[in-house]
Formats: sequence, C-alpha cells, structure tokens
Amino acid sequence: MRVLVVKTSSMGDLVHTLPALTDATDVCGDIRFDWVCEPAFSDIPLWHPSVDNFLAIPLRRWKGKLFRLLLSHDFAAFKQVLGAERYDAVIDAQGLLKSAFLITRFTDGPKHGFDRQSAKEGMASSVYDVKHRVARSKHAISRTRELFAKVLGYSVPETNPDASIDLGRPRELADRLVLITQTSRQAKCWISERWRAVIEDAIPRFSEVVLPVGSEADYEMVLDMSDGLPVRIMHQASLDDVAYEISRARAVVSVDTGLAHVADALGKEMLALYGPTKPRLVGPVGARSQILRSPTGKMTDINASAVIEWVSQAGKVSD
Repeated sequence: MRVLVVKTSSMGDLVHTLPALTDATDVCGDIRFDWVCEPAFSDIPLWHPSVDNFLAIPLRRWKGKLFRLLLSHDFAAFKQVLGAERYDAVIDAQGLLKSAFLITRFTDGPKHGFDRQSAKEGMASSVYDVKHRVARSKHAISRTRELFAKVLGYSVPETNPDASIDLGRPRELADRLVLITQTSRQAKCWISERWRAVIEDAIPRFSEVVLPVGSEADYEMVLDMSDGLPVRIMHQASLDDVAYEISRARAVVSVDTGLAHVADALGKEMLALYGPTKPRLVGPVGARSQILRSPTGKMTDINASAVIEWVSQAGKVSD
C-alpha cells in the first residue's frame, strides 16, 4: 500500500504526525508513505523509516502571490509531480484551504481529510472524496492518529505515541544541556537575563551547554545573552544536525517552539516553558517532558528559580 501524506508545516505539526505513521506501519505492515511539506522541514518526514520520499512545496514563500503562483511554471511542474503516481490513499492531515486546493486536489488517488466540523478551515473538506469526523478537542497527535486509523481501517492503538525517529546515527548520551531559547513569536520568548542566570547555574553541572539558533538575528540575541560564558552556540545548518544534538543531550529546556516537539518525540528529559499558548492541544506529551506554565500567560512571569531548580535536578547525574 502506498499513501501520500499532506502535512506542510509547521515543524511541530510534522513531528506530531509521525506517531500516526508508526501506528499504520505496525497495524498494516506492508505500507509505505510519501509526504508533501515545506522545504524547510523536509528532513522530518525522512526521520520515519516508513517514508520513502518527500515532495517540497514552498507555500509560505508564495503567500500573498496566489494569482502569480497559479500561472507560474513552478506550480505547473509541481502539479505534474503530484499527479505522477497513483496512491492507494491521499491523507490531507493539514485541513487548510491551501493544502486542500493547492495540493490535495491535484493528487492521484482517493482523497481523505477531516470533515467540515473537524478541519481547521471547514471549506477544505469540499476537496476530499472521503471526510472523517475527529473531535477538535483532542490533542493534535491524537487527532492525527485517529484520522489515519479511520482512513486505513483500524482502531487507534492504545499505546503511547511513538514517533519512531531514526536519525541514522549512533545516539550515545552526552553530558549536555540543550537550551532552546528562541522562537519566531516574541510573546513566547523568555527574558534574556533569566536565561543567563540558568546558564550560569548549569555550567558547573554539565560538561557542555548548547544553544541552537536558526537565524542570524537569533545568533545575535544568544551571543549577547551568553557573552563571556563557555557555551556552544549551534547554527541550525540542518534539522538533522540539531535533532542529533538534542538526541544525545541529558536534558533540554525550551520555549514553545518546533524543536521542543522534536525533543519530546525523541523522549528527552525536557522542561517546556509556556506563556500565551495553551499546551493542552499541542504541547509535549512524552513521559519525560514537564511543562512550566506562566500563571498569567506572560513569559515574564516565569521565574528563573523554578527553571534553575529543574536544571539542577536534571544535572545531578553529572555532579
């Protein structure tokens, strides 16, 4: 059986989809997947051993340019690639107008997705041949697992979500603390001075403190935050490289961003800092993940002392 998955973004959403592929593989056995996603996240589908290929489409780059996109040679070529193979099922797990009308409707195979009440944008369901009701009150991982189960005809396994991430490299544990301090939404960022206090306390407890950054602006922020401290700032050359660093860490502290979901899926001991967003529907679910929520919804009201205490406990193995 060959299945095409349509899940284009964001990083956390793609990671949340991986357990559904594990379920399908465990139950159905002989099943293989292709995946349509944004180029920036193209490493993620290939982390799962049941995925053969990814098709990259830069919908974010084309935002606000729909008319030009529809007439472009790039889009014509992409449609041709989409329709080149017949699939036993096409699963639009995105549930948005852009995924349905710009991607799913050009695929070759029975098209499945959320019904009008379940999809994030109800009109997207008009594209699907088969529509599935999945409660929006469930966590994103559970919603996707249930969607795949309904499409492929099995009951959702009662096991905990398993992303089955395989980075293709040995994952010996290192005495490392990874601090994921930057995210694109300013309201989800924590105060630099408090990060610095955490770093200063952590340095004697770990052999290495690593701070991944994804842009030049992030690099400047982290460089200023850690000025004079013996840390390693890691440029995000690829998601593969960052995920590998996280996979070998003893502990992770992260703001609400995509890499937090990577750490959660890898089963790392992690403290996730949440302010304005609610983790009930999209937050970490792993047994070793802990969520520290601001009492007011503002990141400024998360105290450094609580984070330092958590890090000190995580670092006891290396004391």
